[in-house]
Amino acid sequence: FRTLAIMFLWLISWVALAGQFAFAVFSLAAGLYCLAELIEEYTVLARRIIFYLVVLVVLLYVGLLVIDGFPLLLVVVGILVHLLYGSLLTTFPLISPCSPGFLGGSALLLVAHYLAFQHFSIEYHPFQEVLAFFFLCLWLVPFSIFISLSANDSVLPTIADDDGTKRRPRRSGFLAIFDFLARKIDRVTPSRSSKYL
Repeated sequence: FRTLAIMFLWLISWVALAGQFAFAVFSLAAGLYCLAELIEEYTVLARRIIFYLVVLVVLLYVGLLVIDGFPLLLVVVGILVHLLYGSLLTTFPLISPCSPGFLGGSALLLVAHYLAFQHFSIEYHPFQEVLAFFFLCLWLVPFSIFISLSANDSVLPTIADDDGTKRRPRRSGFLAIFDFLARKIDRVTPSRSSKYL
């Protein structure tokens, strides 16, 4: 009987873990959607913030080279990647995924990941330090640029159709994924409006 109770508790813990994972994913998705909306609404401020993030990361790389003795190649590639990201800000929010700066930054980001994995596999650092390096030096700016791909100054809030009715324009990039998911969920779930109102 004791073994059955332990197995039941073990099963409940896995169900709870699945629920926690689903809650975390939905919370992350909601937060990303809000960030994408803010970037779309305040593109000038978003450009300035991303610029300061690029400067901060370049200074972090210099500090890692001078203070912690990180490999020169890793630091140089990391700084080049962020200089390419900075070049994308000249046309912000109109960032073309096919532009040389975007493609070069993406390719060098893969090289920077390889060099970082190589460095951290040779030299021991605590997990928190490795995670901080990856988050701040490798993921923060590209993730900000990825979210901002949906921002576009030339799109007005509404567009008139041929028959004079207004509709919301199609979104591109990150917000299009959420709009697609919202339409699919609206088809499956009951309507939010009550028939008794």
